[in-house]
Amino acid sequence: MIDKSNWKEIECELKGLFCHVNFKYQETVISIVRERVSESRNKLFVYFNHTLCAGWGNEKCDEYNPLTKLFWLTVTQPLYSKAKIAEMEKQMGKRYLKKTFPNAYSNYTYLSPIFASASQLIRQYKKIDGLAWVNENE
Repeated sequence: MIDKSNWKEIECELKGLFCHVNFKYQETVISIVRERVSESRNKLFVYFNHTLCAGWGNEKCDEYNPLTKLFWLTVTQPLYSKAKIAEMEKQMGKRYLKKTFPNAYSNYTYLSPIFASASQLIRQYKKIDGLAWVNENE
């Protein structure tokens, strides 16, 4: 079990420029690494046993890993942008749009191994029972 002071220490380490934090859950090592996404942006990536596979987050894929539901970020996005919906409403009208495109206002959800901030990751990981921090300083 990770206590409050340890979470503070983990969060400080994750906010650093070069971070590498390891957790252990059951028999799996979960590694959090800050990696460069573009020239000026860095994000936190989640690895299982020091490997990453995009197919792990898709339930329909053969390589699906159920641990992704716990450790990856759930992202929800609309099917159409607000500008596109406004354009369709203007052309067809709201009532006809809902009748012909019933999913125009719906969203889709997927799992992503990329976290934008350390606090976002910490909030999600605090809720996981059985998670152990592998402290390299000890």
